Amino acid sequence: MKHLRVLILNSTYEPLQFCNAHRAIVMVLKGKAEQVECDGKVFRSPSVTFRLPTVIRLMNFINIPYRGIVSFSKKNVFRRDSHTCQYCGRTGGELTIDHIIPKSRGGSTSWENVVVACQGCNLKKGNRTPGEVGIKLMKKPYRPHFLIHNSVYQSAPKSFVESWSKYISLKPSAL
Repeated sequence: MKHLRVLILNSTYEPLQFCNAHRAIVMVLKGKAEQVECDGKVFRSPSVTFRLPTVIRLMNFINIPYRGIVSFSKKNVFRRDSHTCQYCGRTGGELTIDHIIPKSRGGSTSWENVVVACQGCNLKKGNRTPGEVGIKLMKKPYRPHFLIHNSVYQSAPKSFVESWSKYISLKPSAL
């Protein structure tokens, strides 16, 4: 049960984080959270039968001053782009980070100017813009507000992932 992840929502239904199922049950039983979604799985003890939550909502609002801000890092860029080259769609292998507008030409290291690229596309593009080389981005880079690591939804039952999708945007192949 500790390997199952449960989505925690703030009292305003904004996604905050994931916790393990055991922690989620404790929070619900203590009255700190309420079940919002469950998939029919049941937890049984000698004295209690409890529906296992997939999404819980906190009873009290948690003010997080950095809400909506995901720190910029190479790891988070890979998460945002689903470990996929944004030029050719290749996954796996030798992936790297590419500046759309090269740093040598005034490009910044920011969410809007950095994407994941395979080494082949990165070498092909070199010190030029995608337009100069004749390649296009698969999707426009953006600053994410909430990131879910691939391993969270890859290890989760499909019913959990489906219930989370009402509250967070997930990679389409995860559904």
